[in-house]
Amino acid sequence: MPDAEPRSGSGREEFISLKKKTLGEFTVHDTLPMVVQTLPEKISGSLVPRRSILPVYPSSWTSGPSEGQIPWLVLFQSMEERLNQMMVILARISSGEPVRLPIPVPVEISESGILFRSERMYPAGDILHLLIDLPVFPPVELETRARAVGAVDRGREEEGRYEILASFEGLPVDLRDRLLQYIVVRQREEIRHGYPDKAVATSRRIG
Repeated sequence: MPDAEPRSGSGREEFISLKKKTLGEFTVHDTLPMVVQTLPEKISGSLVPRRSILPVYPSSWTSGPSEGQIPWLVLFQSMEERLNQMMVILARISSGEPVRLPIPVPVEISESGILFRSERMYPAGDILHLLIDLPVFPPVELETRARAVGAVDRGREEEGRYEILASFEGLPVDLRDRLLQYIVVRQREEIRHGYPDKAVATSRRIG
């Protein structure tokens, strides 16, 4: 996803500076399944918690452990959990309850924040509830609050008219570690595909 810029020259440098301050140097571009809610929408209960069922994973998924290293018991347990989630969702849909499922969204993400495309504008200061499927092994659903800090009108409707910049708030340490793990793996993919000068994050927790 290219750098977000306002449609006119006005405010361009300010937004780029805000983006760098929010995301930092170590970011990756990807397309991730996610759901965005405002706090009132979350309170209304239109989602099934921990409902990561979309089989949509970017290329970084292939950079995980080799077949000989995969703990198959963990994989089967993950599959069983997802099937159970699907049954819960189907039951809610059958009863007429509103259910929002994740959709693949182009993003630029770091351990401190995210830039994502949206059909909807979220003004700076809005508190958002994010559910993001991270393609690590085993799969992780990142659930966190985020504060909208800026937005850009892209001027076209394809894949979302707006680009929303948000900073994570209160992200638990274990989820932050998994997010950093994903970022490191994804950065390796980007370097292999033509970004040799990209700044790279490191983590001692990754074997």
